[in-house]
Amino acid sequence: MIIKFAMLKSLLTLADVMATGYHAARVANVRPGDSVIVLGDGAVGLCAIIAAKLRGATQIISTSRHPSRQALASEFGATVNIAERGDEGIKKLLAVSNGGADAVLECVGTEMSTNEALKVGRPGAIIGRVGLPHGNKIDPGETFGNNISLAGGPASVTTYDKELLLKAVLDGKINPGKVFDDTFSLDQIEAAYQAMTDRQVIKSYIVL
Repeated sequence: MIIKFAMLKSLLTLADVMATGYHAARVANVRPGDSVIVLGDGAVGLCAIIAAKLRGATQIISTSRHPSRQALASEFGATVNIAERGDEGIKKLLAVSNGGADAVLECVGTEMSTNEALKVGRPGAIIGRVGLPHGNKIDPGETFGNNISLAGGPASVTTYDKELLLKAVLDGKINPGKVFDDTFSLDQIEAAYQAMTDRQVIKSYIVL
């Protein structure tokens, strides 16, 4: 099989962000016909949208405040975007998901994002949590009353790649490499990281 240059970016995502996004969807047990809310519009969150679609979700709600990321989320499979945060965002997420999603994919890790995830799932929902926790604490009472399940952690990258992700990329079924939206040379590495920090790019692609 001849691997096209454009496919290299998608293959590169299999080392981290695509597998991590898929992990969020798998541990949340996303199934065909599910409604899914994805919290986070970075590379992992965008790949989680791909994963939710790959697993058959029919409603996928993205949460970006950046037009370019909203557009990519839509291309990857998001059916609607809610940009608001806080109470207004929660209210809109609950409304558009008809009272709460079957699965919530938490791809940020902040206390605000975690608390939002606990509030936008339907009773019995599963939260797939792959955002590195930023020292936040979870009140067990938040999950108990609505039978909310929390799952997640580091992704089993090689397992997912061997099981389905590598084939999905090679077959052209998914194209997660589009999260690399700017290219830098190795001597621009500091600028590449700063561009991601400043949210000017989603993921920097480094060439030698």
